[in-house]
Amino acid sequence: MSVLNELKKVTEGLAQVIEQPVTAKNRDQVLEQIDEYLDKRSQLLENVKAPFSEVETELGTLIMEKDKEIQLKLNHLFLALKGELRDVKKQKVSTEKYLAPYRNVASNDGSYWDKKK
Repeated sequence: MSVLNELKKVTEGLAQVIEQPVTAKNRDQVLEQIDEYLDKRSQLLENVKAPFSEVETELGTLIMEKDKEIQLKLNHLFLALKGELRDVKKQKVSTEKYLAPYRNVASNDGSYWDKKK
């Protein structure tokens, strides 16, 4: 039962970290904390063994409900980060096009073709 109690504590800690607003300044720190909690959870989940008592079953259902909420919030976080990366790539491409608009243009401007023989 101690493994399930520890799993519940880690799950609640992960939920608290995910609840924090993610800004550009604290993004790396929040992602590192999330990664640490997910590693701890995966190790604890490997140690969970059956059979379970009634108390352990109730604790397991609470953990599963919290896990669904965590999955939903992680998906939202992932989509937000994906959108930010897409915006950064667009900005990089538009900046390059603005700074060197004629880089990819192949022309013979300034050359003179003499048609005399």
